Amino acid sequence: MIRALKEFLENALGQPGETGRQGPSRVELAAAVLMVEISLADSELHEEERRTIENALVREFHLSPEDAAGIIAAAEREVDHAVSLHDYTRMINERLDAGEKVRIVERLWEVAFADAVLDKYEEYYIRKIADLLYVPHVQLVRTRHRASRGGG
Repeated sequence: MIRALKEFLENALGQPGETGRQGPSRVELAAAVLMVEISLADSELHEEERRTIENALVREFHLSPEDAAGIIAAAEREVDHAVSLHDYTRMINERLDAGEKVRIVERLWEVAFADAVLDKYEEYYIRKIADLLYVPHVQLVRTRHRASRGGG
């Protein structure tokens, strides 16, 4: 299964650094998978969460809303088959700097707060992802605070 996922990411999504024109880059898809995973932590993808994910992809990766929607659809398919978050966090670690990773964590908090209810599983997964992205605890707390105030 891992080999199939790796082949899909390498073949279908293009090489590292490619943008959404021919398909999403690996890092865009990885970030979307993490956001979709957070949105599903409470077993339901709410419309507010979907809009928040789309807005985050548009802002962070300078995508059109249509491209962002396509990446979300691909991410939803990936989440159905994903066995671990490590592949996705590894892609982000390889391609984004510390500040960009902190922004991804903040976007995860925004997704969690989008439906006005922070589920304990959402918080657990964000903490786990932040740890895998080597985001310091102090930054994790700051991003949560900003996202809870709607300041992202």
